[in-house]
Amino acid sequence: MKKVLLAFAAMAAMFAAAPAEDLPKLSDFLTSCYRDNGACTQKIKSYVDAAKRQNFICVPGDVSTREAASATLHWLRTDGNYPASLSEQPFDDGLYEATTKLYPCKTEATPPPPPVPPPAEPPAEPTPPATPPQQ
Repeated sequence: MKKVLLAFAAMAAMFAAAPAEDLPKLSDFLTSCYRDNGACTQKIKSYVDAAKRQNFICVPGDVSTREAASATLHWLRTDGNYPASLSEQPFDDGLYEATTKLYPCKTEATPPPPPVPPPAEPPAEPTPPATPPQQ
C-alpha cells in the first residue's frame, strides 16, 4: 500500500493520478529510458524527491537528487538486483524497491551491546588431604 501511495504522490504530475494498472511495467519503463534518458531521469528524480519528503528513504546529505536518480537507474539496470517478476509490475514498484535498498532509513535504535558477564571466580585451591593421625 505504501508503494502505491508513494507512487501516486510522486507521479501525479506526470500521469495525472493514473491508477496503478495504467502505469507502465518496469521493463517498459527501463526500455523507454534508453530512448529518452532525460525524461526517465526526471521521473526518477521526482520519485526520489517525493520519497525523501515522505521519509521512505534517507539520502545522505552529500548525495544530490540527480546522483540518487542515476544510482537508482543503474541499480534497476543491473541484473540480479531484484526478482524477474518485478519487471512485469508497475514501474513505481521497481523504483520503490531500488530506492529503499539504496537509501534505507534507520528506523530502529541501535540495540545495546550484550551484557558483559562477570569474571569467573578462580577455582578454589584444593585442600590437602588430611593426614592420618600418627600412633
